[in-house]
Amino acid sequence: MKQEYMLVAGAAALALSNVAVSAPANKKAPVAGRTAPIATYWMDVTTQSGFGAGMAAGGQPNMADIMAMMSGQSPSYSHGLRLRLASRTAAPATPQADHLIPPGLRMGTSLPLVTPARAEPTSAVPVRPQGRILIYWGCGDRVPAGQPMVLDVAQLASGKVPESIRRGAAAMGQTRHSYSGPASAPGFGEWPNPRDSRTIPAGASLIGAHRVAGNYSPPIDFTLGSGQDFMGPMNLADGGAAPSGASLIRWTPVTAATGYALALFGANEAGETIMWSSARNPGFANLDYLTPADAARAVAAGDALSPATTQCLLPAELARAVPAGMVMGVAYGPEAHFAEAPKDPKWAVTVRYKSNGSLMRGMQGF
Repeated sequence: MKQEYMLVAGAAALALSNVAVSAPANKKAPVAGRTAPIATYWMDVTTQSGFGAGMAAGGQPNMADIMAMMSGQSPSYSHGLRLRLASRTAAPATPQADHLIPPGLRMGTSLPLVTPARAEPTSAVPVRPQGRILIYWGCGDRVPAGQPMVLDVAQLASGKVPESIRRGAAAMGQTRHSYSGPASAPGFGEWPNPRDSRTIPAGASLIGAHRVAGNYSPPIDFTLGSGQDFMGPMNLADGGAAPSGASLIRWTPVTAATGYALALFGANEAGETIMWSSARNPGFANLDYLTPADAARAVAAGDALSPATTQCLLPAELARAVPAGMVMGVAYGPEAHFAEAPKDPKWAVTVRYKSNGSLMRGMQGF
């Protein structure tokens, strides 16, 4: 049964894609009288600890990764980068761009930013979702009255979303903006890519001078200094059962964290999907990047835990309902911004940080 729990828990982590309820993206309107940069460059900087540490740079585990995780032989944490260059200048027939990196990254002199091949359209396979999702929320010994919220997956798929979930999503949209950065442009390159998808070496550092050069964008130069390296690992850990029957989850304080959030994905023996978040309000935890301002608003609204928090009790009712499942967490991090000039810059850079942790709860002896 433990194996079945593990498989269902992993699948449940993707269940949110079937629920058409999400916070709106954080889109900033252009300022009047200002010209958008010719090129924008985004660096997504991640630390991953626990289950999933040591994955390939693209974040997709292969069978060797999975077996290493299950046997406890994977590293305790790893680092990841996602690099994206978007330019308003159309790329030539042979686009070329590179990110020249500091020696401390231990990956040679540069990382190639490759323009992805155009994806061929595919036909979607009709899916008839069914079953129920039980939603819990909040840290503490016991859940408040009204939990769990029970959702019928078939009704959700047909657009029948409970008003309480709609209200919760709207409220979260005011404080929890998850924004993704560029995905395409007339000139576009990214790393990792099919040509180079190396993992970040242990002990690597981002500190130092960075330069981005290509044949479809102006040259970009910026330097990362103290406090702008990879964040520390979150190191989620099972703290054992409390007298109430609640289950304690602890983590290592992460320097520069602007807030934390936790989520649990699992299933019961009836095959129902169970989800929980550490928020004080019903909804789903945002485990992706948040701006520091949005993280502060999320903490104030109860949608995220404060930067001083280092533990959370999974309520007793939840612990009984899902004896095995995946606990996932995020430490929201700072951001660094650079531009070629204070006004009407030719290029702008956003570097954002987060630290994710995961824990396969209830899998002892698997």
